[in-house]
Amino acid sequence: MKTLLIILFMTTSFATEEKALQQIKSYGKALKSELKAAMKKSPEHAVEVCNLKAPQIQNKNSNENIKIGRVSTKNRNPNNFPKKWMLETIQAYQQNKIQKPFTVVSLENGKQGLLKPIKTMPLCLNCHGTNIDPKLYSTIKKKYPNDKAVGYKAGQIRGFFWAEY
Repeated sequence: MKTLLIILFMTTSFATEEKALQQIKSYGKALKSELKAAMKKSPEHAVEVCNLKAPQIQNKNSNENIKIGRVSTKNRNPNNFPKKWMLETIQAYQQNKIQKPFTVVSLENGKQGLLKPIKTMPLCLNCHGTNIDPKLYSTIKKKYPNDKAVGYKAGQIRGFFWAEY
């Protein structure tokens, strides 16, 4: 009986983990699509879209069982600073101690937390790189006066998608 319960728990945990990863994937894909379309108009428009649509897309891809979002220690949006449970794992990724595509952490409340790195792509460098157009950066600073999400190079981890379930 005990073995059956362990197998049932592990199967349920794995299924929930897969659902969390799927929700994160949907969130990332939708956000990227919106930003690419906005960039065709202008980088300033992309900042507006990110400011307004990212929270809507996040809410659309979260539910009562699985909450998702984005965080960074160099956050642009002040609401996207890592929670306490994330800090040790983020530090391990930053020190190259973890190189897995995602990490699952047991939380104090019996739930699970999942962190998946967000790699900086060339398109991201327009707003998050080392050589941001001054007009664009002025737009960014209007929306995010305490912006820290700059100075990245392609391939670096810029932040993390997260899920709690």
